[in-house]
Parts: sequence; C-alpha cells; structure tokens
Amino acid sequence: MWSKNANAWERGYAYAAAFHHQHGHLAIPAAAKLDDYAVGAWMRRQRKADNLTKDQAAKLDALDEPWRLEPDWNRSYRRLLAYLAADGTLDGPANRTGGEADPTFRPGTWLRKQDKARSDGKLTQHQTALLDALHRHAETVTG
Repeated sequence: MWSKNANAWERGYAYAAAFHHQHGHLAIPAAAKLDDYAVGAWMRRQRKADNLTKDQAAKLDALDEPWRLEPDWNRSYRRLLAYLAADGTLDGPANRTGGEADPTFRPGTWLRKQDKARSDGKLTQHQTALLDALHRHAETVTG
C-alpha cells in the first residue's frame, strides 16, 4: 500500500545515507542541506520521533549506531575516538590538544565536562555507556 509519509521518510533516509557516505556519521548539523534537501532538519526530527517503525530505526542504526545522540555531543565523542586511535590517552592535562589532526579539540576538557554532566544527571544512559566503555577499554590497555 502506498503511503505519502513512508515515501517522504524513504526520501529523507536516502539523503541521510548520502550524508553518511560523505561524512561517515549521522551527527548532521540541523542546518545541513544536500541538493537543497534539509537533511539536518530531517535527522533532527528522527532523533525526536517516538513513532519510528522498528525497520526505520534499524535502517538508521545500520548506518550509524549513535544517530540518536545530540549531534554536537556525537561529533565531540567521535573526535575523542579519533584522538584515542592516534595514540591519545584518557588521562593527562585538560588543556592538551587533539594532536596535529585536531588541534582545536581539547579531549581532557571535554571529558571533564562529561564527568560533570554525568554527576549532574545530564547524560543519557547511552552517553554514559559509551563513556564507560572507553574508560574500561583504557584500563585494559594500560592495566
């Protein structure tokens, strides 16, 4: 059965998939457009939607599992992962940079902000789980 809403969702998904192909993630800024399509606004609606079908959520999960996370947090988390992949560490001074590849990122500062947000109850369970997994991994690598 044809559905106007299903067709619109598939169109938005196609643009989100194209953005993912270009950038490697779905942490799409709200104002982002592809071919004049407001893919950022579409993605924002998906993050807030409580009526996605299991199939729709699974399609987005398959592209980028943390798509539900707030985009700025998601992008900073990805910057931290890149920093760690380039032999960065979770310990050290807060003002250290993300290295040559990302000199404006301050992983220590970001991590301290996340610790404060966690103690203030401002992180989601998903965010907390991702950060906990990083700390557990760091302990096994250095431990």
